[in-house]
This record gives sequence, C-alpha cells and structure tokens, in this order.
Amino acid sequence: MSAKKVLVAFCHELGCNVTIDDARRAYFALEQKDRKRFRFSCSDRHCNVTMSGVNYHVKAEDGDKFKAAHFRSPHPHTPGCEWNQFTSDIEQDIQPGETKDDFIERKARQKLRDDINYFDASLDNDTSTGMTSPRPVSTPVTKTESDESNKKKENTRWSKYTKTTVLQRLIDFWQEAKNTLSHKEFMNLRIYIKNRGSVYLNKYITHINNGLTNKYEGVIYGGGHLVRRYGRGFLFSYFDKHEEKEVYLYVDKEIMASGNGMSNYLHEILETENVRYFRVFLLNPSWSRRINKKGGHVINLHIKKVQQLVIFYELNSSKVHESTANEKDGDNPA
Repeated sequence: MSAKKVLVAFCHELGCNVTIDDARRAYFALEQKDRKRFRFSCSDRHCNVTMSGVNYHVKAEDGDKFKAAHFRSPHPHTPGCEWNQFTSDIEQDIQPGETKDDFIERKARQKLRDDINYFDASLDNDTSTGMTSPRPVSTPVTKTESDESNKKKENTRWSKYTKTTVLQRLIDFWQEAKNTLSHKEFMNLRIYIKNRGSVYLNKYITHINNGLTNKYEGVIYGGGHLVRRYGRGFLFSYFDKHEEKEVYLYVDKEIMASGNGMSNYLHEILETENVRYFRVFLLNPSWSRRINKKGGHVINLHIKKVQQLVIFYELNSSKVHESTANEKDGDNPA
C-alpha cells in the first residue's frame, strides 16, 4: 500500500478539521509576527495520530517550481482509521460497473496529493472560510438531483472531502496534475461542475489566448506583469493580446480587502521581489473595452470578488531585481 493520501486533518490551533488550503488561508490571515506553524493530527478521532502540514506556509511558485501543499503522515494510522480505508478504496482494482476509462483516471488521481472531483463555482457561497465543523466530520452530504445523476463520477462515501468551493484548491489540483501526470492522463482528467455536469479539467481551465471567456463559465489564465499597486489593489497586464488589443486586469482595494486570509496571501505574492512574471487565474470574469491615455484601445477584465482570483509567480534566475512597476503608463482604470 502506498503512502496515505490525507485530504483533511484536525488543526489544534484552529480547533477544527481543515483542508490544507484552509490551513494556508488561516496562516496568512495572521500578522507576520504572529505566524507559527500549525499543529495537526488525524481527523479521525479514533486515530488522532500526529500529522504534518507541508508547503501551506509558503507562497506557491509557478510551473516546475510548484510544490503542492499537502498533509503527510510521518506515523502509521490506526487500523480502523478512515484514511487507511480511503487509501484502500482508491487503490482497488477495477470495480463492477466501473468503465476502463474511469479506472484509468482513478489510477492517475492516485499520483496526486489532493483529490477533487466536484467544484461549486457559485459566487454566493462564502469561500473565504473552509471546513469549520468540529472533529469528527460526520455530517452526511445532502445530495441534489443533479448530484445523484453523477454517481459514477463521484465517490459519495468520500464526497465531503473531494468537493470544494475554493478556487485556489482547484487551481492547485490543476497545477499539480499538469506537472505530475502524463499528457494523456492530464487531458483525460475530469471534474464535476455544479449545474454543468462532468467537464474535462483542461476545458474548464483555459489559457487567455483561447478567448476571454470560457464556455463553461470556468477559469481563464495567462502570464503577465504587475503594472502598479493602488493600496492593496493592483493593475495587471497580460502578455497575450486579444484581437491585437492589450488586456489588463484591475482589482480595486475594496475587492482585495474582502477575502480575509486569501487577500493577505495574494497581497504578499504581489509584493514578492525579483519576479519574472505572475500567472493570474480568473473565475468567469467579465470584460469591457476602453481607450487609454494614449488613445489606444485596450481590454479590461473585471471580477466582483477576490474568490475569483488566484495568482502564482516565478522568480528571475538573476539575483538582480528588475522592477516592472514602470514598464507601462499605469493608467488608473478607476
């Protein structure tokens, strides 16, 4: 049996079960002077073995340097622990009623630190908080009619752990899958989107050069550089153009302030020095055209909530800091 895949652990400082993404947001919500690594133990109260949280306390770099935040089990779990059973379930041979494609996808998912098969992108959900139920997590998941029709794709026994409303967790899952799986495995990876059904992950998260909108009201992303900060707000310029027009993202300080720990995390990423580029992911943004101070036509992307935003960065290999703050005219689109 391979190393345990643990998706949720009990955090002693927070007093509840958390995903590793919950731990990251809680950690960065603290003032820097107050930050100390959290203590974790197994979410199964009958086990309670000490756990380790890995990479949640550092900012995630892009590309090959990306390191997935995850829980690690340095000690054996008790025989009846739910995570022993979870590992056993996901490692089973092909099951009755399971197609060959489903089995191949399940085997590919075993290579990843996290396992997400359901994403709820509803912006009316409060995604600024994570799992806050006290140990143990045992509340049955309420199934909707659309959920019931997807039983083949969703392991209902573990769905309370493999569902998320948090974009950062979804993008971390995508990032690790892209870096870890073979091209064929990655292209065949699917996820269930609330009100949309089963969608290939690579179709739900698409590059900006494929369009400013995603047909599933999903995620678009692209690289670029920071033009200017406006308090905690910022203006970002994408490298890729749309119809020969430059593309910008402006996020004002009020939106940035609305995301609690995630706002702090994003702010610290944007304050990182010696950055080669930022890669920005946006969940279902709107867009508009405008004319800048030089009379040129440009495109502005818009979001309403910080929960629609994920940012990674890559550092320059050179030790010399090359500031991009003055590379553009810095029009304030407000």
